[in-house]
Amino acid sequence: MKKININNLGLENKSLASHSTFIGIAVFLFSFAFYVFTLAPTVIWGDNASYALSAVKMNLGISADSHPLFIILGHLFNYLPFEPAYSLNLLSAVTSSLAVLVVYLIVLEMTGSMASAIIGAISLCVSHAFWLHAVIGRIYGLNAFFVMVLVLILLKWRKEPTNNRFLYLAAFLFGLGLSNHLIIALTIIGFFFLIVVTKHRVFLKLKVLLLGVLFFLIGGSILVYSFILKWMASRPIPLIIDAATGGEKKRAMLEISPNIFRDILMYFSYLFYQFPVIGFSLIFIGIFALIRKDRIVALFLLLLLGVNAFFFLSFGPGIERTTKYTFYISDYAVFSILIGYGFFTFMNYVKNKGYYPTKIFSIGMALIIILPILLYNITPYASKRLGIDLLHARTIPYRDNETYFLNPSKRGYIGAARYAEEAFKTAKSDSIIIADFTPYTVLRYFQRIKGIRKDVSVLNSGDNRENATQKVVYKYYGKRDIYLAGVEKGYYRIGRLKDGYDFVPEGVLYRVVKKSTDGIR
Repeated sequence: MKKININNLGLENKSLASHSTFIGIAVFLFSFAFYVFTLAPTVIWGDNASYALSAVKMNLGISADSHPLFIILGHLFNYLPFEPAYSLNLLSAVTSSLAVLVVYLIVLEMTGSMASAIIGAISLCVSHAFWLHAVIGRIYGLNAFFVMVLVLILLKWRKEPTNNRFLYLAAFLFGLGLSNHLIIALTIIGFFFLIVVTKHRVFLKLKVLLLGVLFFLIGGSILVYSFILKWMASRPIPLIIDAATGGEKKRAMLEISPNIFRDILMYFSYLFYQFPVIGFSLIFIGIFALIRKDRIVALFLLLLLGVNAFFFLSFGPGIERTTKYTFYISDYAVFSILIGYGFFTFMNYVKNKGYYPTKIFSIGMALIIILPILLYNITPYASKRLGIDLLHARTIPYRDNETYFLNPSKRGYIGAARYAEEAFKTAKSDSIIIADFTPYTVLRYFQRIKGIRKDVSVLNSGDNRENATQKVVYKYYGKRDIYLAGVEKGYYRIGRLKDGYDFVPEGVLYRVVKKSTDGIR
């Protein structure tokens, strides 16, 4: 039986092409099984609970954080025989696995090497941020999928620049990707660069331009529909401008960061944590090798990385350090392409030195999988033992921050559910719970989805500038029992309230109790 060299496959051979397809399917199934095994079994804090509620009711909007495509897909996944939060988590596993598959196809397109394609794809699969958001209901896996599939389509078009159908498909998917997350707009510079240097005259053809715009609008029809729904309630042009510039999060997104050098250091620290040692080294091998081999594609990929990184490194001081890395997830998908190309270069080098590529592949594959998993399990333990606070994250009941954030696996994690159950067990009849976004969404999920304690009014502390907490206490104290989900500075403006009220811990909540004039409650 003839042995197949997995490093260099001539894909013009139909049997080899079908073999590469089989391997691609295997990569997808491995990723999906891996994510399902580590999937969160129920609702998770914050956005996960919020998206699950929106998916049930099909609440679509046009804003920087509305993500209508993801909500529609989440609604469709609700027809599965699971609770809404788990179905949404499953959607993330599917879309993230598709992104891993597309990375495999991109590296295969660039190198013709299945071994390199597997290495690139699996390195993304087990990377920290990508894995973390593949096992909870979040939009970043789907965003990475759109970025990667656009890269693949334009690389194929570059080989057939007269085939404008690739451009129409790219325009359609770009519009569709915007319906998932407006952040994909930052990739337009890289895509425009590749199109211009490949065939700039394509922009001089009116038919191509008109069809491109048409397919873009068809792809973005969900956004158009959402915009029409808001048409009567808001002025159209300001609405678009407001959504495109971050909406209510405009200040957090568009202010210049005063700590750019710290953020650059954090960027590379995050990068190393995603792809420890082997992957990190292969990135730089891939960059230098690709610059020498195909400078245009190298600049194209570096533009995708550079524009996104520049924006979030230069702006967004209001974005929490513990969440800012989420905006780099599409970067990590691009880096995984470079890892695949770096491995391809390294394999060719060792082949020329007379080593066995199959053994090198086996060792590389083992390290690509084992090193990240080992790191993600050791780091939380080490940080606690050494007393080093790597995260500076707020403390929430039933959430061990080190394990929750530093280890992507959410297998068996029910902390948010335990919090909601205890909070409602603590709250008295017809009481009020004031909570900020993170616990608020979980409490509302339990009320609306599970039908628990509908007699309790759960209020969002909202924008701290509105002093929502103080207004509620002044209005309802003495009429209804009032609880706070937390007393942290920056989440609840209780400074003035401290003069007249105490906040007594009860379970996971803090009961608001008025101070007596003689100092005795």
